[in-house]
Amino acid sequence: MSQHPNALLVHQCLHAVSEGDRQTLRALWAEDITWTVKGESPWKGEIKGLDEICEYLASLGEVGGTGFNLDVEDVMVSNTSAAVVVKGHAEVGDDVLNASYLVMAQIVSRKIQEVVTIPIDAENVAEFWKQAATTS
Repeated sequence: MSQHPNALLVHQCLHAVSEGDRQTLRALWAEDITWTVKGESPWKGEIKGLDEICEYLASLGEVGGTGFNLDVEDVMVSNTSAAVVVKGHAEVGDDVLNASYLVMAQIVSRKIQEVVTIPIDAENVAEFWKQAATTS
């Protein structure tokens, strides 16, 4: 069975994000891309444009000195969208976050147009960021 073309697009994006490769992201993301972060965290809300989103992603790498690390658990794609389940890990002081997230992407003309990140265990995530804010 052949791989769906959007699966390749998503894997290329995930690799470029992990490498901080803005040049590749410019090729794979729509010019007016938006990224919405759901749940309680320092980044909740909507982020617009490639440069601002790259700054957001870079700031995740600075969380607690070890960064906010993601491991991809599953990727599902269709002709117009993708869903990625990731496991997030962060440490701030003695507080440790291990939480799953759903990352949804809208795909238009083979480019990522919109991304929405949703914590699956929203209460656990909110409590971690609340504690982290008092620790830092």
